Amino acid sequence: MPKRGAKEKKATESGEDTGPELVEEQPCSPEPVSDGASTDAERDINMENPSTKDLMRAITSFKEDFDTKMEGMLAEIKNVQTDIKDCSGRITEAEQRISTAEDEIQSLKEVVERLENKTKTLTNKVEDLEGRSRRNNLRILGIPEKEEGNDACSFMEKWIADILKITPPILERAHRITASQNPAMYPRTMIVKCLNYKDRENILRAARSQKEVTYQKSKIRFLPDLPTEVYKQQRRYDGVRRRLREHGLDKHRILYPARLLLTNEERTVIFNTPADVDKYIQKLQPGTDD
Repeated sequence: MPKRGAKEKKATESGEDTGPELVEEQPCSPEPVSDGASTDAERDINMENPSTKDLMRAITSFKEDFDTKMEGMLAEIKNVQTDIKDCSGRITEAEQRISTAEDEIQSLKEVVERLENKTKTLTNKVEDLEGRSRRNNLRILGIPEKEEGNDACSFMEKWIADILKITPPILERAHRITASQNPAMYPRTMIVKCLNYKDRENILRAARSQKEVTYQKSKIRFLPDLPTEVYKQQRRYDGVRRRLREHGLDKHRILYPARLLLTNEERTVIFNTPADVDKYIQKLQPGTDD
């Protein structure tokens, strides 16, 4: 049997039509796996032997896809920039408000400081005026209830002169203060106002000279009538005055408004605060240098 290739060659040379030419089949190459991002143009490209047209179509497709994605990214970036700009404007506005608030706070602090100083000055003036208005007053403790009768002023003028052995003072007014919880055991305090300041000082001097004054077996005390704040300041010396007495230092008294005068070995010392008195007492302790 003649070979097929030789017959086909002979027929071709003689010009005879031998029918459709049989092409030897080429082995199939596997299709590239699509990654989901390929376009229709990529699928039309001959991946083994792409032409220039195929390459240009693929590049154009990639460019269009890139431009589409880039437009989306640029839009997102623009939105972010808008948000940042909006936040920046808000931050700037907040900083301006904070700065304004800080300026106002500083101004208010200065106003408050001035008002505090003014209030302190006015308080001191009021306390001074109250103290001066009470300079002629005396508090007398221990007089039995109803002893003064209906005319307290006349009774107190004669009573003070008799019990202290002094010239009868001229009193402008005399009365008892708020009711006591137990008047029988603790009689209400008697307040007297001398017409002359010297009379008030003479009464206190005479009471101190007698050291202890009694009436109907009751201990009588003569005290200056002080404003509440001044009284509290003077009471702060109670502890150090007790310690001074324990050291045998009895010659001390309170000066108005709240200072302590001490006489020790013919030396007179004035203390402005209880802390100063405490330091003085510590120097008196054995083993402490003067």
